[in-house]
Amino acid sequence: MDGLHGFNSTPDCVDSGFDLPPPVIANAERRLHVRAYEHWVALLAGRPFPAISDLRLERLTDFEARSVLLDYRAGPRDPRIVRIGRALREECGVDIIAAVSDVPRGSILSRLTDHWLEVVGTRAPLGFEAEFTNHQSLPTLYRGILLPFSSDGRIIDHALGVINWKHQAPAALAEQLSAEISRAQGPR
Repeated sequence: MDGLHGFNSTPDCVDSGFDLPPPVIANAERRLHVRAYEHWVALLAGRPFPAISDLRLERLTDFEARSVLLDYRAGPRDPRIVRIGRALREECGVDIIAAVSDVPRGSILSRLTDHWLEVVGTRAPLGFEAEFTNHQSLPTLYRGILLPFSSDGRIIDHALGVINWKHQAPAALAEQLSAEISRAQGPR
């Protein structure tokens, strides 16, 4: 408790004339991978895996740009990439990627596709989060999920991957910014 606001105090936004967001928006899930999982669950309809024919990425504008659709039907060794979102293409620096083996190493997409075989082995959604230094030497934090889909209800022959990321300032830049902020604030 900082002594300025107790549990019963009114938030500053109410005092200043701002309206609080409606409860539906205020309680909505913000994490991209969780929203993708919730959509996957909604498509289950009592089946072990949603039908790939039920997936309509073009309608999922909140995560389509950061998604990839893998197709295992030609064999599990090197799944085809059927669809890749704009943000993932831009981060990779390529327009077309035909298969998992074509994914540029060190890209955020590689962090997602590195798990493609695990979703087949576990026969369940696979979530993950970590940090790494990307192909542009930027420290990057990410969270992703791979979601299994099936054409026949038994065999996993597709997976939808969704990933969100943010870049951190390199350590030297972060230290420099911290020092400049301290200098600007002056002595305490």
